[in-house]
Formats: sequence, structure tokens, C-alpha cells
Amino acid sequence: MIRLGLRARFFLYSNSLIAATMTIVTLFAMVHERNSQHEAIDQRGRSIADAMGILITEALVQEELGHVENPDYIDNSISQIVNRNQDLMRYVVVCDPDGRVFHATDRPLVGGFFPRALGPDAVAGSPVTSFRLGAGGDRILEVRATLGTAPDFRGSLAIGISLEPVERRVEDLARRAMVAAMILMLVNSVLTAVYVETLIRPILSLNQTMKRAALGNLGVRATARTGDEVGELADSFNRMMDELEAARDREKVQRAQLAHTEKMAAVGTLAAGVAHEVNNPLAGILACIENMKADPENAEIRNRYLDLIVDGLNRIERTVTTLLNFSRQREMALEETSLNHNLKHVVELVGYQLRRAGIEVKFDLDASGAVVMADHFQMEQLFLNLVLNAVQSMPRGGELLLRTRVGENSVVAEVHDSGGGIPEEIRDRIFDPFFTTREVGEGTGLGLSVSDSITAAHGGTIEVKSTLDVGTIFKVELPLLPEDGARGEVS
Repeated sequence: MIRLGLRARFFLYSNSLIAATMTIVTLFAMVHERNSQHEAIDQRGRSIADAMGILITEALVQEELGHVENPDYIDNSISQIVNRNQDLMRYVVVCDPDGRVFHATDRPLVGGFFPRALGPDAVAGSPVTSFRLGAGGDRILEVRATLGTAPDFRGSLAIGISLEPVERRVEDLARRAMVAAMILMLVNSVLTAVYVETLIRPILSLNQTMKRAALGNLGVRATARTGDEVGELADSFNRMMDELEAARDREKVQRAQLAHTEKMAAVGTLAAGVAHEVNNPLAGILACIENMKADPENAEIRNRYLDLIVDGLNRIERTVTTLLNFSRQREMALEETSLNHNLKHVVELVGYQLRRAGIEVKFDLDASGAVVMADHFQMEQLFLNLVLNAVQSMPRGGELLLRTRVGENSVVAEVHDSGGGIPEEIRDRIFDPFFTTREVGEGTGLGLSVSDSITAAHGGTIEVKSTLDVGTIFKVELPLLPEDGARGEVS
């Protein structure tokens, strides 16, 4: 179906209205003109018939009395009348009381019978008119009148009057109306073009601005016009865009707050593992110090234990620094980020939880490094949430598979677990904020919601496939780098 724009529809509607109006007016004018001309010709034909009837009747009386010396007097009189009205009159037929033709402009009719001759019963009436078709197919108005009076009926007269002049006038009227319609449509087109520039163009401009806004550009604004409804509409649109921008900014702040809240919850979850990673080196350090105190003069033992103490303190420093870096709130900063590195680092962070739950970790990572343009720390939070979710779904141990793949236009990272799966009736709600199936105090219900927000903020998608008693797969798909994506490991 052809879709017309506002400008084309306005042209079409206005010109169609003019065409329809002119057609109706022309039809009424043609009908009125035809009726008026028919009435005028009818009156003219009756007048001619009355005049000729009086002339022919008087000539017949004079012939009977022997006062007419010229035998062609009637024919000459008829010819004179026909010549004076040759624009209308096509034929004249004069019949005797029996209907036999004794005078006619068409000579072959003389001597024959005229089928439409009037009888004595029509003497007192007015001339009779009827429409007929001529030999050439043109319309003829035939006027018939009687000759003489009731006691002295002398025959009848028939006059054929052509309606061609009437049709020509009607056709000429139609042509003039058509020309007028074309002129009006031309003038309307010019006025419509001016009207489009002054009114419709701002509407079309506002429509284009709205389309850009619909594509996500909330910074667009309509050019304000004052004093008309279009200006009010543009002002309303601009106010709406201001409110949408403010709402988007508030949403960003809320999203950042939610992400940080979930990050702090994850830090709490990691605390036990951090304590384990700190306590083991501390226990070793204390043992070294006790041994040094037992034999303070032994330089060999002191040097060897001092090296062990430095190594333990370095391990503690690395553990604490990693936790602090993860927990610190930052603005989103895009950089080339390796998803392989993110997944490995997350496994290091939750190493204690994995060992305590008896979960075996397997990697199936793309050799290119699976590099995307992303915020390094948000990617780690994204995968940490998914890995912790997998750990909690396997309280009695299982297998955790972390996989990356580089496609034609995107990079895919998957987190597979062999837990109990997600029931189908709640599968559509797992990304809702604060939705959780755990007991109170065991989770915030923000992990998957934050993961979804982080993925969306990077222009990606996150999907879940789950089978009860088999396991769950979370699939994160992110856009590839603008280049061909052939990158090495990025740490």
C-alpha cells in the first residue's frame, strides 16, 4: 500500500475537493443551462409555429378565394421563414386535413402521409412539442400545430428545430468550467506550497525531531514557534524531552547505586574467602617470628624467615588490594577489555568459595582473548554476580564451565553450572530488582538485575537457558570492537 506524506495528502485532498466541487457545480450548471435553452427554444418554436400557422392558413384561404396569383406563395413564405431561422430550423411539413403532405422543405415528402399529423381534435389546443432523433443522429425538437379553427380545419404544420446549438452551449459551458477548475487547482497548488512552507514544514520538522528522539537521542529539541498550536506542540515536546533527560539521569544514578549496593553485598560474600587468604599467610608469618625469637642469633634462619615473612605480606597486600579495587565506586570508563582475563580474575576472587563448595572450574576460552570495548571493573562485577549465582546453585558441589567465543559481530561469554536449574514459572522474573528465592539475609536480589543493567549499558544482551536438575547457562553477548576484533590478551 502506497504511504503518502502529509504534504502529498494535503495536495491530494485540496485538489480533489476542488475537482469534486467543480464537477458538481458544472453538472448543476449544465442541467440548468440545458433546461433554460430548451425552454427558450420551445418558446421560440411555438412562436414560429403560431406565426407560420397564421400565414399558411391565410394563404390557403386566399387560394380558395382565387386571390393568390402566385402558386408558390406558401413555399416562398416558408423558405423565407426558414432562412431567417436557419440556425435552428431543420424542416417544415404542411399537411392537409387527411395528413397528406402538400408543402415540405424536404421535397420527397410531398404527396406522402405524415404519420404525426394532428387531427381536428387538436384545433383548440396549443402547439404540441416532442423530442426526436434526426437523420444524422442529432436531437430535434418537433413543434406541431393545427391550421385553421374548429369549424374550418385546414390541416396541420410540423416544424423541426435542431437542439445542436443548445448542446454546443452546454459543451462550451463544460469546457469553461474545466478550464476554471484547472486554473483553480493550479492556484490552489501554489497556495498549498506556500501553506506547506508556513505550517506543514514545521510539523514535518517536528516529526523528524520526534523520530530522532525515538531512536534514543534525548538531546534533540524542536524549534519553538510562538503564537500557534504548532508552537505549543513544540514547547510541550521540548518539556517532555527535558523530563525524559532528567529521568534518564536519575536512572543512571539509581543504577549506579544499585550496582554499588550489589557490589558491597558481593564483597561481604567474598569476606570469608579474603579472611582465609589473609589468615594463612599471617599464620605462616607468626610461625616465622616465633622461630626467629627462639634463636635470634642464627642469621641463616633469620634471613630465610624474613624472606618468608615478606612473601606472606605481599600475598596479603595483593588480596586486600584486589578486594579494595573491586569494592571502589568508579565512573564508567570504556577501554579494551579481555573477557578471558575478567573470567580468570573472578575465579581468583571466589577461589575460597569454590574450594569450600567442592566446585570444579573448567575454562573454554577463545584464543583471541575475546576483547570488547567495556568498563573493566563493571565486566568483573557482571561475571562475579553470575559466578556467585552459579556457586549458590551448587551447594553440594558440581562443575562450573566458563566459555568465550568471538563471532562475526559480537563476543559471547557463557557461564555454565550443573546446579538444580531455574523453575520455568520464575524464569521471566530473575532479572527483576530485589527478586530472590533465597531466605532473608542470604541475598539482596540485585545480582542478576545489576548484571542485566551492566550488559544493557554496554549495548549487549544477556539470556538464560535452564533445565531442572541439569543446570543453567547464562549467555552474555557484547558488540565486537569496531575493528576486526583480532586482539590479543588484555590484562
